[in-house]
Amino acid sequence: MNLFTRIARDSLWLLIARVGAQASLIVVTYLLALRLGAAGFGEYAFLAALIMIGNALTTFGSDMHLIREIAAEGNFSDVPSVLIVQLALSFLFIGLIFLVAPYLPHQTPASVLALKIYSLALIPLAFFTVFTSALRGAEKMTAYALMNFLLPLLQAVAIFFFIQRGTSLVTLIYLLLVVQTLGAIVGGILCRITIPQMWSGFHFTPGRIVSLFRACLPIALIAIAGIVFQKMSLAMLSLMSAAATVGVFSAALRVSEAARMGHVAVFTVLYPAMANARRDQSSENALKFSWLLLLAVSAAGSLLLFLLAKPIVDIFFGAEYGASVAVLKILALALIPYTVNAYLALTFLAKKQEQIILQVMVVSLLTLFALNLWLIPRAGAIGAGEAVLVTEIVQAILFSLAWMKSPLRQNGERHPKGVWHELSDPSR
Repeated sequence: MNLFTRIARDSLWLLIARVGAQASLIVVTYLLALRLGAAGFGEYAFLAALIMIGNALTTFGSDMHLIREIAAEGNFSDVPSVLIVQLALSFLFIGLIFLVAPYLPHQTPASVLALKIYSLALIPLAFFTVFTSALRGAEKMTAYALMNFLLPLLQAVAIFFFIQRGTSLVTLIYLLLVVQTLGAIVGGILCRITIPQMWSGFHFTPGRIVSLFRACLPIALIAIAGIVFQKMSLAMLSLMSAAATVGVFSAALRVSEAARMGHVAVFTVLYPAMANARRDQSSENALKFSWLLLLAVSAAGSLLLFLLAKPIVDIFFGAEYGASVAVLKILALALIPYTVNAYLALTFLAKKQEQIILQVMVVSLLTLFALNLWLIPRAGAIGAGEAVLVTEIVQAILFSLAWMKSPLRQNGERHPKGVWHELSDPSR
């Protein structure tokens, strides 16, 4: 099976898994909103958001580092070091939660206890992250897709059977902690089945922790910058406009993010393929063709989303969100530069050029901040959408210029069986 066929197959599996996972999460949201009531569901949403942030921080970019090293070298020796780093950061975050939780405003004794208990989920989540990273690095995408679908499905099934009206928040959190633990166990079993060499390749030295921390720090900063970039417009709109304006922008943003689901699936597959240093010429051509095809699909998707913005908003949000249509049309146009940005950022990351990504992200964040300050007071939600579009275009220009000047393109980073610069040379 050639590389393009495998990329297409794995991307399809991942897309199906993500759609299934999203469906499961919708079921979870519906069940919890119905059975916990507004107050209980609000407390759960706060806890879930806090633990999600904790998981992102304690991962510390080590997942992307591990994927890159496994894909490039087939070396699993960093797995225990990555796991120890994530566990150490998780224990620090858990300790912080235990210290701060009693002093959080507007929290009941039950919600404080639930938060303390749920913070323990960071421990199985560390194992889960390492196992899924190993599967991605080894390009076992079918198993990885199964893991992405299995955990939300387990949550939906568990909540359907064990959470009824009147169930306490603490009981729910205990149940979710058990589900997270089961997910980590299943991940370990899948790794054992699909990549048995992973377990025999373990090698750990205390000194490796320091070097691993340094290697992961730029990736962690990129991840944090990416989160800030995604949430900045919504946050600034919340501070500078009325709640109704925020709702208009949020509705359009949700649709545009859903439209990127296919991109996420493809980029999940492409990243380890990019990091693999043992590609031949046919593999290089397959990556180039995958990139051009994805760009063409993005252009078609952008046009379709632009044309169907009104019926989409009417169907999913109702007539009162009519103002979201104009915002969605603007965000639809951002889909094309977003594709360029995501692809080139992954290319630089796969080749350990994190500094380029950080420099572009800093300029992008400053640009988005300045544009929001200027446009939101003048045009509200539409202004926030315009700020996102312009910044995505600026970012695409910066990444493209960096790529044209990069040694990866100019000199061709040669591998045993391939020439990396041919990926960007239209004459070949």
